[in-house]
Amino acid sequence: MRRRIVGSFLATVAMVFLIATGAFAAMGDVQNLNFNGFGPSDRVGTGERSEPDGRPDARFTASISGAGALTGLLLKSDDGNATWDTTPGNGIWGMEVRDSSGKLLTESSGRLPLVPFLGGLGIEMALADNGEIARGGRFTLTARFLDNSESSATVMVQRSTTATQTRISLRSASWEGTGPRDLTGRNETLRGDGNPDDRIRLELDGSGTLVSVEVRNIVNGNPTAAWDTIPGNGRWALAAVEGNRMLNLSDGSVEVDLSGRTVLDLWMTDNGVISRGGNRFETVLRFSDGHILRGIIDEGAIEPTPTQTRGLDAIFAGEGNRDLVGRNEERSGNGRRDWRVDVNLERPGTVTGMKVANVRGPAGEWDTIPGNGKWLLGVTQTDGEVLNRSNGSIRFSVPRSGELILWLENNGSLGKAETRSVLTVTYDDGRVFEQEIQPYSGTSDSSDGDLIEATFAGTGNRDYVGRNETLRGDGRRDSRFDIRFNETGTLTGIRIVNTTKGGEWDTTPNNRRWLVAATRPNGAVLNASNGSIRLPVKGTTSLQLWVEDNGTLDNPDSSFRITLSFRDGKTLETTLSAPSTETGWQGGKRDLELGRPWQASSDYVGPYDRLQKNGRGDWVFPLKIQGRGTVRSMSLRNLGHSGIWDTLPGNGRWTLAVRGPNSRLLNRSDGSVNFSVPPNHNLHLFVENNGTLNRAGSRYELVVTWSDGATSTVQIQ
Repeated sequence: MRRRIVGSFLATVAMVFLIATGAFAAMGDVQNLNFNGFGPSDRVGTGERSEPDGRPDARFTASISGAGALTGLLLKSDDGNATWDTTPGNGIWGMEVRDSSGKLLTESSGRLPLVPFLGGLGIEMALADNGEIARGGRFTLTARFLDNSESSATVMVQRSTTATQTRISLRSASWEGTGPRDLTGRNETLRGDGNPDDRIRLELDGSGTLVSVEVRNIVNGNPTAAWDTIPGNGRWALAAVEGNRMLNLSDGSVEVDLSGRTVLDLWMTDNGVISRGGNRFETVLRFSDGHILRGIIDEGAIEPTPTQTRGLDAIFAGEGNRDLVGRNEERSGNGRRDWRVDVNLERPGTVTGMKVANVRGPAGEWDTIPGNGKWLLGVTQTDGEVLNRSNGSIRFSVPRSGELILWLENNGSLGKAETRSVLTVTYDDGRVFEQEIQPYSGTSDSSDGDLIEATFAGTGNRDYVGRNETLRGDGRRDSRFDIRFNETGTLTGIRIVNTTKGGEWDTTPNNRRWLVAATRPNGAVLNASNGSIRLPVKGTTSLQLWVEDNGTLDNPDSSFRITLSFRDGKTLETTLSAPSTETGWQGGKRDLELGRPWQASSDYVGPYDRLQKNGRGDWVFPLKIQGRGTVRSMSLRNLGHSGIWDTLPGNGRWTLAVRGPNSRLLNRSDGSVNFSVPPNHNLHLFVENNGTLNRAGSRYELVVTWSDGATSTVQIQ
């Protein structure tokens, strides 16, 4: 130890002398670069992480002769596909560096300090392999000195037999269209930007440890635009998903063992190259032993496919009756009642994180991640038990389908018509579920106009479109939506989205979404030859919208959002509840079972002919419906005293609110209803007390009117 201290002291004195006399120069020469194999140590991870990654480190040694001061090291493969250095934060993987005595000079996450040497310096480098070292080849170490001079040495690394060998093949790679997921944006961050991602599906067969994925556009044999899973290199993020399991780590990198037949979905944000068409793309997959798979991505039939697994439902319930959070990350109220989101989880497991983010309209983000500056998202059971820990984080089990309530401070965006929000739920096994939150029923569905009516009419008698963007039939009859709206201007875009089961149709050319054909009722097609639309309208307009069924249109769990865009920037929008393809009652009983009312804490209605809360808890009637059909209206009368509540807008009667399973309000924004039975057969009816509901002698009659004109009636004492 005494000898080591004396040597260090003499080297420092010599360096001070050289600098002071102006005689300082690098005088360094890298010699004896050697590769010493893998392990047994495991001290560094991928990227610039300074913690073990479960795999033995790759080890290099070198000696530097002369007198000077070392300021940096860079190790690079001969083909340029792999680089490590001692400069943090530049997107290049780091390396741990020690001197020949074992003294740590820098961790892989740190910067190499000024290292003086006199006569010579021995260095040892440990780094995480991205597959290139095990693959073998020439590697060059470049040392940089205080006077900015450099010296290099090269070593030939033989292909390693100690790393896990990859035996895997790429069976297919194909475009799968756009949406329904939004996992990436125009940067390296794994965070959606409000626009559905483009998707590539890979089918692999065999085993190996996948350490990176890249997608790039090939022009004249050279790669141009690129997306990948390598953090810090400036390329836009590529999300890799197996089923509902996100494979990327928090920094975007991947390291996952594959075995047998594996189907991977790659999600990416279009930079304009994808939608432009006519381009050639390839995918590059690298494995831990240096094995590389390349494949040209088949253009194929690009279409929306309803493959997203439905894992949750979420609906804004407006301002709630609790104050759990505020305008910060603290689990404490601020004197204002929070907004409420009613959630139903359909997937068991352990939930470790939740986030609500606005993806359209004013900005806003709330989550359960402590210390990131986002306002806290409160999470409770329906019985009021708070699930957030003291720092706001969550970790709880969902052994079966479970109902939860989320609480968040309104930043002024939640009641606006243009706001659309997405709920993200993360599980401890890497699964991530996303679902658009159904807007609050008290929020207008449209802006600068009124989308009066939108219904799903089932399979029509025309064939205008197919499974593509071409205005040409495919031999199958199209499905039809009927809309009626009130607006003056030029209609320039129509978009239909299945918000629960997946699928998008529109009139925008060359964006890989299936076409919407628009006609007047029983009239000619209004689209241009490329599918676009430019239609002057004035006042009330009726249109029929024709789409190719992607397998979801008759699904009772489907919900749709229809958006109309106009040349002056205005939009009209509405949502449809689960559709029914019935043309009338097909027989069987339609029985009603109405329960006695009680006062609830929920507040959906007041003494108004519209959906509007008034700060008092509504009275609620439980209702069970047996049978099938589409409910068009409901009317509740107090026979013992006075009072009529209904779902018919504009008649002066107080509004009747109808809530379905999962706390989903079935009324439209004007109070009217149009929903299918089943699945909506266990309901709750909410009314404002007119002073008679708690009186003795009250008797109630409920009349339900169906779409085929039939009515069902029930009375209770």
